[in-house]
Amino acid sequence: MTEPIVKKIAAKHQITPAQVLLRHLTQHGISAIPKSISPDRVIENISIFHFKLSPDEMKELDSVKTRIRLFVFDFAFGHPYFPHDDVDQAQAPRSALRLH
Repeated sequence: MTEPIVKKIAAKHQITPAQVLLRHLTQHGISAIPKSISPDRVIENISIFHFKLSPDEMKELDSVKTRIRLFVFDFAFGHPYFPHDDVDQAQAPRSALRLH
């Protein structure tokens, strides 16, 4: 969570970078399931509905290039916010997950 744009937006809203990223996904209509066993972190993760990112902030976050991928998310191919523009969707291996 060291991306300067994320840190700048977090400071502006007085929230954590994780909250910025969770809110960004939520405003795009993408569900996020963050993992935590810490009660404080669980509360932090759910505390993303008291603020809204501006259209300019959303555009800034959309412009950040992804740097690491642990899972291809092939079940989301075709979604307008599919985050990996470097994935050749015709050649990508398919997971067992499917959205119907």
